[in-house]
Amino acid sequence: MNVAEPLDIILLSYNRVDYLAQMVTGLENRTQLPYRLTIVDNASGAATRQWLRDNASRFHQVIWNNRNEHLAALARGIAATESQLFVVSDADLLVSEPTPEGCWLTRLVALAERHPDFGLLGARLDSVSEARNARLQAAPLVDGELLESSTGVWLNLIRRGALRVPYMGDGITCHALRRAGYRVGIAANVYATHLGDADPQLHPDYLARKQAASGWRTTYPEYSELAQAPAPPTLELLALVAPLLSALESAGIDPSAAAGDPRIAAVDPRVAAGVCPARAVLAIEPDAEALERAFSLAGELVLVLGTVTPPSGAAGWQLIREEPGPHPVLLRLARIASGPRWRRRLLYSTSEHRERWLAIFRAGAFGDETPLRVYAFRAEHPRAVERAADPTPASNPSLPRLRRRRVGALTTKLRRLVRAEWALFRTRGR
Repeated sequence: MNVAEPLDIILLSYNRVDYLAQMVTGLENRTQLPYRLTIVDNASGAATRQWLRDNASRFHQVIWNNRNEHLAALARGIAATESQLFVVSDADLLVSEPTPEGCWLTRLVALAERHPDFGLLGARLDSVSEARNARLQAAPLVDGELLESSTGVWLNLIRRGALRVPYMGDGITCHALRRAGYRVGIAANVYATHLGDADPQLHPDYLARKQAASGWRTTYPEYSELAQAPAPPTLELLALVAPLLSALESAGIDPSAAAGDPRIAAVDPRVAAGVCPARAVLAIEPDAEALERAFSLAGELVLVLGTVTPPSGAAGWQLIREEPGPHPVLLRLARIASGPRWRRRLLYSTSEHRERWLAIFRAGAFGDETPLRVYAFRAEHPRAVERAADPTPASNPSLPRLRRRRVGALTTKLRRLVRAEWALFRTRGR
């Protein structure tokens, strides 16, 4: 095996800096074959780009894009590198630990040497969907070590001489390699962990924006996982709940020991929704019946977001503190941003960036002219309560489905296919 020339690895980064950092560290700790790491950044946000600058010494080069070119941006990294075998990948994979046969890259290179008729060899994911697993089970097994099948952008080892078209996407690349006379496959026993499987929980905003990008220029599938995710709270709801959570924190009570109505639980899932007793109960502008119920369920503290007129307490409870609610200007802006137009633009940002939004609205609870106040009632004789386990937030069937443009997706694929065929035609006879 020729290891004199470092092998180029090209990663495509777009936000999700936590995954990028894990992948780069995994490559450093688990790759034994010499390599050069090139990052193509697809106009990520400030946090990801700053991380790339701070860690520049770990990379061979960083290529900065001024706009998100999606998978086609990998063509820039391919053009800027030179090893005859190179790897392209999304930046959300964790390579496997080395085995007695070598590291993941050593084993992929060895497979390429044993199978010169394969132009692309990808790593296999250790977590797969039912549909993807069925496809792999149906794929031909070559020499007991290669599954002959197309793959996503998952640590794909490609022969430079075999790729005769500009990189446009995983599907078109596999098609172009086959049209050029090469086979495409997945290493049956070289695994990687797909960190992106956690996107619906950790990065729902990223996934929603990616899905919404499907159209005339880019295509992505519809992510069914988003339909199962809890509906993102509105900015207005965040503005209303933030002062209550801040008051709860000031009282030294963990949110998991509190209860409230479903609106509060939608902002902080640790706050249980329902009627189970709790150390503290939180309420947003409750009517008389709801307020009475809050006093009956709380063991120590009742926090109420209400108007300038203090709510009536109950026997055995004392109003101990009154604090400003959301500032009217900030609350007005939050209400405007909770309308349909801004809601479409925010997508799941209020889920993924919930803590940052809450910090803004906590800081925005100030002033003497606030129309809403937070009232804290403490029990004169606190009592211990036993709570049931916090319920898992349920999905919201009323959440609008993100629009999917089937005609645009088909047009994009046909356009890429024509470009690939034209590039292949021009290379014939050279």
